[in-house]
Amino acid sequence: MRSVKHLCIITHRLADVDAYCSVYALSTLFKKYAKDIIAVFPEGLNAIANKVMHDLPLDVKVIIVNEGKEYRENKGGGNGSNNDNNSSSYGITRSTRDEAIGMLEYYDKDDLILIVDTNNPVMLAGVSEAVTKSKARKMVIDHHPIAVEASRLGFDEMRVDVDASSTCEMVYRLFKELRSRRIGRNVAKALLLGVLTDTQNLAIARCATISMVAEMCKLVSLEECRSILTVERDYSERIARLRAAQRCKLYKVNTDNMVDANRDGYSSPIIIAVSSVGSHHASAAKALVDLGADLSIVISSEGSIAKASLRSTQSFYARTMLHLGNDVLARVSSAGGGHSTAASIALEMGEAELTKRILQVIRERLGRLDTL
Repeated sequence: MRSVKHLCIITHRLADVDAYCSVYALSTLFKKYAKDIIAVFPEGLNAIANKVMHDLPLDVKVIIVNEGKEYRENKGGGNGSNNDNNSSSYGITRSTRDEAIGMLEYYDKDDLILIVDTNNPVMLAGVSEAVTKSKARKMVIDHHPIAVEASRLGFDEMRVDVDASSTCEMVYRLFKELRSRRIGRNVAKALLLGVLTDTQNLAIARCATISMVAEMCKLVSLEECRSILTVERDYSERIARLRAAQRCKLYKVNTDNMVDANRDGYSSPIIIAVSSVGSHHASAAKALVDLGADLSIVISSEGSIAKASLRSTQSFYARTMLHLGNDVLARVSSAGGGHSTAASIALEMGEAELTKRILQVIRERLGRLDTL
């Protein structure tokens, strides 16, 4: 760490809050060690991460890699709009993929690339090949199981713990190892925000995570962080959630042959909800679980790319031990993955074919799916 010349921190496409806040905390941590720091966000940030960025802006160079050859500011977007296609009112550089690749080509053994909250090269979008070819040292920090395909990136060090609540918890451990680096209020806020989003407001947090949260709460309040994460759903998202329910197809799985099938609350059939929307598939999948599904599958498409978001309850995972990332989507394709109760995938195929493949994997594990 003491010999880092240039540092590039990269996370997955459309970074979520855990990813952004991990980058924020790491950029603060490495300021003591690196002469130059750049944060790269392939395809930008999602809506809630954008809100967090406005509250906790990075003070290092930020590059949002655009897949196209040109970038145009979204009219009325959160980043402002002006006549300069390379910058926004928040000082963010908008770069094409080729420009980002060119930057990474100059990195050598004295430089470091940190891959954050990203377990598969496909999630790096257009910059994955540049990372693979780079001569810089490479390190991954993540709480997802690392995909086999990630080995081609050539990691020099891997800090991975699938039992950690979030990547922010992994970054917190780095701060604790480097005792000379005190955690300031803004870093505490960032770490706490990342944990809250990835533990469903601590609903699925473990004891070790609660201990970390207690320490962060000495510097920042839960109420403040929760207010930052509160976002009123816009019209299109609300419509997508309602459409998903309207178009929903239901299946049930009998639980007679499952472990603990006779336990209280475990004897009723499992309900699987399958639907499709034009956008906001992740939010729609969560809505179906909130409505009563044990497992939801929501498909959407963008051009020739079909996308799917899967969500399940904790009780579904306890009953079936079916990990949505590892046991379902990773078996559909190496492009899929995620957590035990939340996962996603994007493939070049039709919506019907992707739905068929996902249901086939689930059927192989759980047995017959009866239509409701």
